[in-house]
Amino acid sequence: MDDDIRAVEEAVATLESTQAEHDPAAATLQHAVAAAVTHGKPISEVAAAAHMTALEVLDAADAATYPQQALQPWMVAQ
Repeated sequence: MDDDIRAVEEAVATLESTQAEHDPAAATLQHAVAAAVTHGKPISEVAAAAHMTALEVLDAADAATYPQQALQPWMVAQ
């Protein structure tokens, strides 16, 4: 097993053992998934390791890669 998949599985284990809703474990999983996808791991393999669907893996990788920026005052319609 390679390091990317192992990191995803460790992040899942940490997240599943945590009771806090906004625990950093969720961010750790998101970043581990993004790293695995970025390193070319098959989506299906990452999804299986993360206990996620392929779409959830893509969403997590997308969110980690392109985090939402805070809304700037000039972005608000007037």
